[in-house]
Amino acid sequence: MQFSTIISLTVVASMTILSTMAAPAAPVCNKACTKIYKPVCAKLLSGENKTFPNVCEMNVFNCENPTNKPALVAETACEDIAPKCNKACPKIYAPVCAKLLSGESKTFGNKCTLDVYNCENPTAQAQYVVNGECPATPAPVCNKACTKIYKPVCAKLQSGESKTFGNSCEMNVFNCENPTSLATLVAESACEDVKPAPVCDKACTREYKPVCAKLQSGESKTFSNACTLRVFNCENPTALAEVVSNGECPATPAPVCKKACTNMYAPVCAKLQSGESKTFSNACTLGVFNCENPTALAEVVSNGECPATPAPTCKKACNKMYAPVCAKLQSGENQTFANKCVLEVFNCENPTALATVVSETACKN
Repeated sequence: MQFSTIISLTVVASMTILSTMAAPAAPVCNKACTKIYKPVCAKLLSGENKTFPNVCEMNVFNCENPTNKPALVAETACEDIAPKCNKACPKIYAPVCAKLLSGESKTFGNKCTLDVYNCENPTAQAQYVVNGECPATPAPVCNKACTKIYKPVCAKLQSGESKTFGNSCEMNVFNCENPTSLATLVAESACEDVKPAPVCDKACTREYKPVCAKLQSGESKTFSNACTLRVFNCENPTALAEVVSNGECPATPAPVCKKACTNMYAPVCAKLQSGESKTFSNACTLGVFNCENPTALAEVVSNGECPATPAPTCKKACNKMYAPVCAKLQSGENQTFANKCVLEVFNCENPTALATVVSETACKN
């Protein structure tokens, strides 16, 4: 009995020693990193990229996560890494029309060149509109019948240079003929007569001693103190603000809108600020809308209901070939389409909620 007890104790002691030897001690990580921000981008095992403030911080992460060490991708922040775009597009001319962020339309040689453009411009992507070239925009017919009266105006060109026009009519003709390179009015005199902008002393204290002043627009504005008002007037010599009183300007009361409209149906069609058309039951309800939305007035287009916008006729005959593309929806989510044709049908049926191509593969969950 005593012998078996000794054997049992020996076995337990041996197992304790072995288990102690089997469990490695947690690494002691040196966390004494500098505060210098010299970011590096690393790829985690999950496939995501992560920015570390510096290499030392990445090494600490690796030390604390020995089974999930990220691989260095670039010695810069992840968001600064330019995407690697596949520019190997075929020479086939199968044009597509897309809408740029500026609102203009642009024809791309084929869908691939559009994808390359979007890859190189991730924050200013062009949205696919339709197959084929974009319709040509007719050149504007400009009225060139200007008087010979010399009343010069100075305007700033897109190049940054200033140009004197004989009168404002001649400047308008220039802008009509150059719609993508408009000249902006600087002064109602020849450019050589324009005085240089004054050098304004902007060194004001932060003392809050408000003054109320009236702007040229007729609105009132509160300045934090008399000094900030002087700076404003120095920088806007042709639109001086006049002191009304000391203290903050009184709050402008919201307009009281008359909402007592009759139920008579005498519709009017009006254009909203968004560009859409809306039918109002009568002129009174339109007036109420404009009273409640003074900064987004609707303009009357015609009497009667607005004409219905015809739904586009979309081609739905797509082949069954599975060549997936991943596209980003307006909601921000990604969706996989069986092929580009299916995506084009979706965009045709949802012209106000277009999906933008992200990659020519299925979306990764």
